[in-house]
Amino acid sequence: MKVNPSIDATKKKVVKSVKSAAKKTQNTITENPIQTVKVVGAIAGVYFIYKLVKTINKRIEETTIDNEVQGTGGNTTQATISTQTATNYAQQLLDAFNAKEPFYGTDEETVKSVFNKLKNGADFLKVYYAFGTKDYNGHNSPPEGFWQYLDSYEKRNLIYWLKSEIDPSDDAGLYNLVKNRVESAGFSF
Repeated sequence: MKVNPSIDATKKKVVKSVKSAAKKTQNTITENPIQTVKVVGAIAGVYFIYKLVKTINKRIEETTIDNEVQGTGGNTTQATISTQTATNYAQQLLDAFNAKEPFYGTDEETVKSVFNKLKNGADFLKVYYAFGTKDYNGHNSPPEGFWQYLDSYEKRNLIYWLKSEIDPSDDAGLYNLVKNRVESAGFSF
């Protein structure tokens, strides 16, 4: 099999060109080592940031954990409050849990006020349904914006929030009020 002389000449030109470029690169690196380190460092830094952002975005998109049992609750036909009132109470409770007193804390007076207006288990169930599940980080709702990516939180229902936010020893009266109303709705507290 004969090799075409023009292909052979082209191969030699390509090899010569690659060797020349490699030699120029080597000369540049040896003549300017600090500049080379800066350029390589910048490229590595950009690549690291790219991979970090890509990993964070992938992690955020993959958060589809199913950890809620659907259908919990019960019958609300005996409720003495409307669905709109239950929604208002649910928002008041969330705001009370997110109170900054002075940094973290719960506005126990608002929680007490809401629970004093719930006359039976069906009323609590309406508020429970209106509350749904809200992101909880162990203190309150997670921060918004960039800081939310640095926080650890999960969606939690109203009973979880109440158990976490109402201290049975510091707030014994409120704890018993909440416990009685939650248990009258068929939940354990």
